Parts: sequence; structure tokens; C-alpha cells
Amino acid sequence: MDKLSLRRALYEDPRSVSAEELLDQPQLQQLQQELQALDDNLRQQLAIEVPPQLVERVLLNQRMLPMQKRWYQRPLPYATAAALLVSVLYWQQPLQNGPTDLGQHALSHVYHEMAALRAEALLSQADISPMFSQLGIHAEFPVPVRYARFCDFDGVRSLHLVLDIDGAAVTLFVVPGSAQPGLITPEQIEPAQFADARFFGQAVTKLQHRLVLVAEQPQLLAATSAMLEKSLRFNI
Repeated sequence: MDKLSLRRALYEDPRSVSAEELLDQPQLQQLQQELQALDDNLRQQLAIEVPPQLVERVLLNQRMLPMQKRWYQRPLPYATAAALLVSVLYWQQPLQNGPTDLGQHALSHVYHEMAALRAEALLSQADISPMFSQLGIHAEFPVPVRYARFCDFDGVRSLHLVLDIDGAAVTLFVVPGSAQPGLITPEQIEPAQFADARFFGQAVTKLQHRLVLVAEQPQLLAATSAMLEKSLRFNI
């Protein structure tokens, strides 16, 4: 192969070119070494331990997203694989560029206030009742409440709670749903379920309020939703 063909082959796969083919080509030999080092680094980065509940997350995402054309049927060129890894690592970070829907905003809020998930204070009914009253809701929780604060949820004054469900932390956002500036319209929050690499969530509308749940285990969402149906009364 000529020098240009060798260079192209190196970029496709640095290990596909033998040392004999690079005799008297010191620049290409150096390029091969650099690409092999990068390839080793990529392989280490991609050797990610499979997270728990991966199957559940994949099935959930398949239900949420429309089927897309399988663009990965051909082996990826070396440079494309490197660019793909950079994209994957970027999107593994918490959402920081501004949410585009209610689910993304909830996840971003949870990541921003991770300390709330570790709160251990047990709030009494007398502590939380006045907060719910301000939103026109009567609440009587049969489960411990670890954390309760008013917060800014996409420009709307909302209630942020952490409930103890079977020993696990479940985040609840109570978002007044009247047409206020900055609040996302109901059409933008479909489907009701959302998820990322760590959390599962769902959003439901009750009268003019939206209840947004976020938990690390999907079964906690169903248990919490059933509890909220019996624990919250909304003033019309």
C-alpha cells in the first residue's frame, strides 16, 4: 500500500497494519503507536459494568421513544467510534443545559439537590400540613417524610418532598398546574413516564396540580402513587 492508503488503514484500525508495512515510515510508526494507545484507552472506557435493572430501563425507553432506524448495522470506523464514546460520556452527566420537558426538569432538580435524598429528619404531620394547605391540598401521609421544602420548579413555586417508602427515598414534587409563566404545558410531558441511567420517574395530573415522582427503583413509583391516591385531597 502507498503512504496514503497506510494512513487511512491506521485510522480505520491501527492494529490492522503490520510492522513490516511501516518499515522506513517513522511518522506512520509513531501514528500507529498513538492510535493504539488511544484504542486501549477507549477499550478501558467502554468496559463498563452493566448496571442493575438494565433490562427494565431498556424496555422503558423502548416504550417511551419511537422506533428509530438502526444506523449501527455496519462496523463503526475507528474515528467514528471515538466520537461516539465522547457523546456517550457527555450524556452520562446530569442534565445541565435546561430541561425540555417536565421529566428532564425533575431529574435535573433531583441531581441538584442530592443531599435531600440523604435527609434523615422525620417530619410530623404538623410540619407538612401548612405547606400543603398553601397549595390547596390536605395531606395525611402514612409513611415517614424525610424532607419538605418549597422550591422553584421551572419558575413555579412548588413543594419538594422526600418520602420514605419501604426504607427507600422517593422524591415527590407537587407542582401547581395553573397556567403560569414558565410552566410546561401538559402536551409537553407525555408520556407520563421518564428515566435516565439512574432514576425512574412519572408525572400525573390531579386537578390543577402535577405530581412528579422520582425513585431509583421503578416498583417504588407504583407503591407511592397508590399511597398518594389515599393520602391527598385536593380543594376544588
